[in-house]
Amino acid sequence: MTQALRIEGIRELKETLKTVSPAEGRRIARRTVTRVARQVRDTARERAPVQTGNLKRSVKSRRAQGAPDRAEAEVYADKSGGRTGSGYHWHLLEFGTVRMPAQPFINPTIEEYRPRIPTIYQQEWWPQYRKEMAKRARKQAQRQGRSR
Repeated sequence: MTQALRIEGIRELKETLKTVSPAEGRRIARRTVTRVARQVRDTARERAPVQTGNLKRSVKSRRAQGAPDRAEAEVYADKSGGRTGSGYHWHLLEFGTVRMPAQPFINPTIEEYRPRIPTIYQQEWWPQYRKEMAKRARKQAQRQGRSR
């Protein structure tokens, strides 16, 4: 079964990108992807089983390095702090063990967000675009102020 992904407003996005430099486009895309990852992180935190609260605090998001031409972010459970610390045991809760039933909180979050990602991405894109264009305008105003 093939799934098709259609993003509404793609024509407008392509037209807008013609006015954006490659560096500006990369910054906008990176910030947008990071904002989407934050939303996924927040939902996963809300759904995490609470025992001590360490697991909730260990669910984090960050911009991934990736290739220069790709914007990537990741949501992960920080395993620092040892077994009693933070996210060491997330996979045991997510998938269960022989003695403990599964308490999934990550996979349901991913499945919930999967069909909504294009819409969320589009909603997050335009504020980042406006922010980048305001930054460009400030730089141009500074340059004009210096050249006088």
